[in-house]
Amino acid sequence: MKTSLTILAAFCFLATPAFAQQVNPKPAKRDSKQAGFFQTLVDMAQPKMVKVFGAGAGRVDGFATGIIVSEDGKIITTQGVFLDGREVRVVTSDGVSHPATILNRNRVSQMALLKIDRGTPDYFELTTDPVGQKGDFVVALTNAFKVADHEEPLSATAGVISLRSSIEAWLNKRDLAYAGELVLIDAITSNPGAGGGAVIMGDGNLVGMVGKIINSSETNTRLNYAIPSSVLLQFVNGELAEATQKETVKAAGNADLGIALFKLGGRSDPAYIDRVKRGTPAKEVGLKPDDMIVSIGGEKTATVKDYEQALLKLRPGEEIFIIVKRGRELLRIAITPTEKKQ
Repeated sequence: MKTSLTILAAFCFLATPAFAQQVNPKPAKRDSKQAGFFQTLVDMAQPKMVKVFGAGAGRVDGFATGIIVSEDGKIITTQGVFLDGREVRVVTSDGVSHPATILNRNRVSQMALLKIDRGTPDYFELTTDPVGQKGDFVVALTNAFKVADHEEPLSATAGVISLRSSIEAWLNKRDLAYAGELVLIDAITSNPGAGGGAVIMGDGNLVGMVGKIINSSETNTRLNYAIPSSVLLQFVNGELAEATQKETVKAAGNADLGIALFKLGGRSDPAYIDRVKRGTPAKEVGLKPDDMIVSIGGEKTATVKDYEQALLKLRPGEEIFIIVKRGRELLRIAITPTEKKQ
């Protein structure tokens, strides 16, 4: 079943704990046995989780959460600017920091597969069968707001599964932000740093991974959801199809932003903008001469050559982010390339 983003976002808003509190304003008396069970569940999951740190830019967060999915150090997290720096760092539950290698990415589901050079005997088993049904109790473990830097435990939020469905979430009428299956939950997980967190059942089994933040401009809400364990398994095994992406965007290598760079010293010069052409995407989003391009589409652009190579990977109609340095300020700007005119 395909469900529209607007409907899901509205449903998510109505299903929040705040709404439940209005219906039943008197909080239930805390049961010591339930509290003990909850703590045991959280403690059991912590060694299977990591904190992920990388590059930040301006107001863009440089951190996320990750799930260990194998005994040889493989970790799944969300995509983000934090993966685009010189080094991605992963901190395990014992507080030890490890450099991480990026093995794979998926632009449709916004996931990334990392690996650290360490054995990880504690990990989540991924399964092809759906884990959890509508109404089941779940716990979300995340590093929302960067509450944990070292060995501190991740934060936990309880809720229930509201709905299993699949969506195509669009940034606008042309550009796809996320497509695929999801598990909608009523625990609030759409916070900075929560992406890549684990949503688990009362028995400790993994329901899925907290996905990248999806906003609905029509309802001014965010989705609280998890990417199902079965989809995570497909991604880890290299079996996750990207048919939606191939159907909705054009081939790479023919994109244009409307930017002309300074090239007085050749292609090894820094990627400074010389001029911005009228009626182009760069003009529409407010890029200016003398802006220095730091990153485009997740690719670092230290030189003119880097920019030209990154431009070849862009697809007309697919929104990406460009990071520029303007004076002392770093700006992260969404921009949608157009097709290059012949």
